[in-house]
Amino acid sequence: MAGLFDKILKEGSELLKDVASEENKEKASELLGSLKDALGEHAESLKEIVNEYQAEKKNAKPEKTVNYEPEDFEEVEDGKTCREKILEVLASEFSNYTVKENVSPTTLGGTGRFMDYSIVVYDNDKPALIMMLIGKTTTYHREYRWSREVAEKNGYAFINFIEHYPNRPEYISKRLHQYL
Repeated sequence: MAGLFDKILKEGSELLKDVASEENKEKASELLGSLKDALGEHAESLKEIVNEYQAEKKNAKPEKTVNYEPEDFEEVEDGKTCREKILEVLASEFSNYTVKENVSPTTLGGTGRFMDYSIVVYDNDKPALIMMLIGKTTTYHREYRWSREVAEKNGYAFINFIEHYPNRPEYISKRLHQYL
């Protein structure tokens, strides 16, 4: 069916360039009729596809959401970086895990240029959680996207912490407990 549409569109666009002649107007009219006929033949199957998609979307389970409290984002002047706070929470609450910093996605099978994972938490030498410490525009960089895709493709949990946010220890702990 795609070939038919391509042919009709190509011929139609060529005819539209020069619709001055009566012959081209007639050909354009015939092509339009052919297009309507082709669509008519497949209208029912298109309706079914659309209805199936809408039903799937309606019955889809909502993504896991977490309600954060306003105090999770209040400014706290403790002088620690986001990385330091995360490492402290991991050491105090998740001491049974191994933690590595600045891990290359090539260790997970990625090939090419990537942004290193900021922190990777391992459970028995298998990544249990991958974290990226990001800024305002980090997610726009292709190296970031490729790193994230490698992690998700391999089925690893992947989360971000935005470095310029306060990231209070309670907030960090709450997020980490969702995945570990």
